[in-house]
Amino acid sequence: MKNVFITAALAAAALVSCGPKYAEPASTPGSEIAYSMSFIRHVAANVDKNENIVISPYSAGVALSMLAEGAEGQTKEEFNKALNDCLFKAEDLGGNDTVIVNSVNSLWVDDNFSIRNRYLFLLDKDYDALATTLNFSDPSTVQAINNWCSEHTNGKIKDIIDRLGAGDVMVLANALYFNAPWLNPFDANLTAKADFNGSKGQTKVDMMSRKGYMNYAEFQGCQLVELPYEGGRYSMFVLLPSEGMDINEAVEYLSEDLYNDAMKTLEPKEVLLRMPKAKVETSLLLNETLQSMGIKSAFTSAADFKGISEMGPLVLDQVKQKCYVEISEKGTEAAAVTVAQIRLTSARPSSYVKMTIDRPYIFFIVDTQNSNVMFAGRVMNL
Repeated sequence: MKNVFITAALAAAALVSCGPKYAEPASTPGSEIAYSMSFIRHVAANVDKNENIVISPYSAGVALSMLAEGAEGQTKEEFNKALNDCLFKAEDLGGNDTVIVNSVNSLWVDDNFSIRNRYLFLLDKDYDALATTLNFSDPSTVQAINNWCSEHTNGKIKDIIDRLGAGDVMVLANALYFNAPWLNPFDANLTAKADFNGSKGQTKVDMMSRKGYMNYAEFQGCQLVELPYEGGRYSMFVLLPSEGMDINEAVEYLSEDLYNDAMKTLEPKEVLLRMPKAKVETSLLLNETLQSMGIKSAFTSAADFKGISEMGPLVLDQVKQKCYVEISEKGTEAAAVTVAQIRLTSARPSSYVKMTIDRPYIFFIVDTQNSNVMFAGRVMNL
């Protein structure tokens, strides 16, 4: 049995929502938001509830889409269902001189293994993924793949894999890098030490502060605020459950309907926002997550990847994702989120609301043009 290794190298930030749990969340076929909410829910369910999570539904979707293109029969049906009938093909992500958004794909193949020309053509045409043939028994191959990941994530993701197994014959990779300044940056002079009450105890953090008009909502016991990046296409949404609310229960409630309802409640309001600077990294093996999403046969002898190669049978070995997020006053890099906290100094009457992120919260970075959740995160401790 030959193995296929899928890896996604990225940076992340994230989403979450509060409200009554949907036992079987309804979803619209082809909805990227529905897929993203499902992915976030299932990842969170497979990670220690007291640990930080930084993931990229988009990067995972790209890597899984490339694999789904070579699947057939029951295996293909399982991929289609988990992806909610979405295929995350190469697209113009709208980067410019100040907002950098790069998604790069690659295919690495052992020199003793042969890929169908049709599959190679499809990956090149629809995913801009070119195949590189290397000797998988040579230790330098692992370094070559890791160097590629590092190069395309500005050095933030350096070691996505540590080895290639004896049966591994192919590696599919997506590297996603995001670096953007806030439309309205935080004033570093207002950043001050403050307490953050994490799941493992209280710590001192650098709390940013900003006061101004922002899209804001109070939704089912949570506070929700939008922090746009320059250019207007990308925004970070930060969701803060009320004190005493279990953030992990909030994650379990995520669904397409809940997301859409929350977005409809946002409206411009003067907000005094206090948000901690943060740097979070996560390395995850996604096998159990994907199996819980219904991708089961791919990991067994029942796997059907005849669309990839005649030299089978092939089985999916492992799917890994490594993310990095940093939040500062200026913006977000490669999965970096910057939240500024503003201290009110004016004495004049005002109807502003306060939002102080001094406890576990959820964030997500969204391509508002295409409704893609590029990064998502659950921050439990700092």
